[in-house]
Amino acid sequence: MGYIAAVFCFVLMLCSLFLLFLGLPGNWLILGIAALWAFFSSAPDFGWQFFVLLGSLAALGEVVEFLAGHFGTKKYGGSGKGSIGGMIGAVLGGIACAPLFFGFGALLGALGGGFAGCWLLEKSGGATNQAASRAAFGATLGRFGGFVVKLGIGIGMIWLIASRLWDGLGAAL
Repeated sequence: MGYIAAVFCFVLMLCSLFLLFLGLPGNWLILGIAALWAFFSSAPDFGWQFFVLLGSLAALGEVVEFLAGHFGTKKYGGSGKGSIGGMIGAVLGGIACAPLFFGFGALLGALGGGFAGCWLLEKSGGATNQAASRAAFGATLGRFGGFVVKLGIGIGMIWLIASRLWDGLGAAL
């Protein structure tokens, strides 16, 4: 495969990274694009160990994003119930707001929904407005931090793939 195909593959990976802002599994799509490249190009630099590394990074991004919201809630005085409310609220908010702002509403909806879900379950558990708001802020902060880490992992995955992609093209010439 030539340079045009490599550039197309790189652009697809960047678009996949954008999907993270929409609440979609962009890092997994990056992994899929790399697998397609390896399948169609018979690239020797893309061995199974490389795909284990990429899969581990994508899974790590999901775990960090999940745990960051939980620990953010706990750090700011919330309960396990509030943490679950934050996770459920984030999913529902992301889905509900996805059509807004050209898809960027999904990120805003996830953050707002996480806040609302945590706040509601903390309040239903008897927390004061101040304590529920503090826990909900922690859930939102943790969720955003987890998103930033996941985005960074996606950028790292693209860098790893692109470096092997371009090295493989240079060796083929």
